[in-house]
Amino acid sequence: MDFITHYWKSRGHEVLVRCCVLIFCGAFLAPAHAAGISYKAVAIGEENGWIVLDLLQNYRLSGIMEEALENGVPLTFETEVVINHEDASFWRSALVKKKIRRQLSYHPLAEEYEMLDSDAGVRRRFATRDAALVALGDLKGKKIIPARALKKGVFYLVEVQTVHDIGALPLPLRPRAYLSPGWHLSSKVYEWRLQP
Repeated sequence: MDFITHYWKSRGHEVLVRCCVLIFCGAFLAPAHAAGISYKAVAIGEENGWIVLDLLQNYRLSGIMEEALENGVPLTFETEVVINHEDASFWRSALVKKKIRRQLSYHPLAEEYEMLDSDAGVRRRFATRDAALVALGDLKGKKIIPARALKKGVFYLVEVQTVHDIGALPLPLRPRAYLSPGWHLSSKVYEWRLQP
């Protein structure tokens, strides 16, 4: 993966990072007891003519989500990656919006967890929930946009956020889930300036 210059905005300061991987630690990780989605590392670069994204996420399910999962309710998560011109107006549509969908489920009869990567069409099975959550948070080589679509020397804004898709729950659960904070699992929106 070729290196791309990143600008990482944190607490009002801009930090120029000239490496391919940004490591988030300390304040960026959720406390051990709190439900949420946090980012351990993010990498973006050019590979085989594409801008590709690697993410390493940490998932901590709420109690109600764990209970639902153990009772056979699949949980769907969507990671949205948006790339736009830095000087784009509010009314201008984004250069690209890529949605990466993954689903976590449990099969009680087989006593196995399954992680489905809809984007890649890959299913993986695990003996433990912790192993399945690690796999759920490991996204590698996700193609976002052809590299030729980005102009050299121009700055772009990249935003990444992951949310639990309540709308993908079975219909009887949705009304309660929309009203319950325990179902609203999401990461913060992380934003970078990118220059190919």
